[in-house]
Amino acid sequence: MKKKPTLLIIGNSNVGKSSITRLLLPNPRKFKGKTGKQPGSTLLIKPITLPQMTYDIMDLPGFGYMKSSSRRREEHIKKQLVVHIEKHHDDYFFGLVIINILRIEDELKKYHFKSQITIPLTFELIKFLKEYNIPLLVILNKIDKISIFDKKKIISLFINSAKDYGLNLIHVNEKIDNDRSKTFYLEFSALKKINLDKLKRTINTHLTK
Repeated sequence: MKKKPTLLIIGNSNVGKSSITRLLLPNPRKFKGKTGKQPGSTLLIKPITLPQMTYDIMDLPGFGYMKSSSRRREEHIKKQLVVHIEKHHDDYFFGLVIINILRIEDELKKYHFKSQITIPLTFELIKFLKEYNIPLLVILNKIDKISIFDKKKIISLFINSAKDYGLNLIHVNEKIDNDRSKTFYLEFSALKKINLDKLKRTINTHLTK
């Protein structure tokens, strides 16, 4: 049997990766993945393979914001992810980097504005994945939790800060070009299913390339 292409889903802990994974499945209610509020609940690297789907899904363990976990455990998980991507990056036709939009300002204040040495985890992750030429879509999840004004302000801050790290973030549109220097982003709400259809169309566009 021919191996299916795989969709990569990655991000910090408790940003909604499992919830978004669930929405992409034909029978979301039967999905056994953990979607609780406990950060770091998804710890195993295992693909989701269903016969009725044209691609597999790899929901990788989250890292960062794991207050109940030890630093050693956190570093172990990050090392696991790095090794996995190094070995399996060719398997991925597309990658979703999930971000909790409510955390963007705090992350940038901690890493971007207060320190000239460190790089924000989100940008570090995106740059790492781009080194392996995995086409990416950054999902700004939980937009239903903020006002339109705050959403515009945070996204503008995010895009402008990303430029300092050589990342060109632009809003996804129906016509996806082949310029790998660009990284697309999409506002999203797993809870309200905002832009779910656009997400599915974008995934299918890359699947058929």
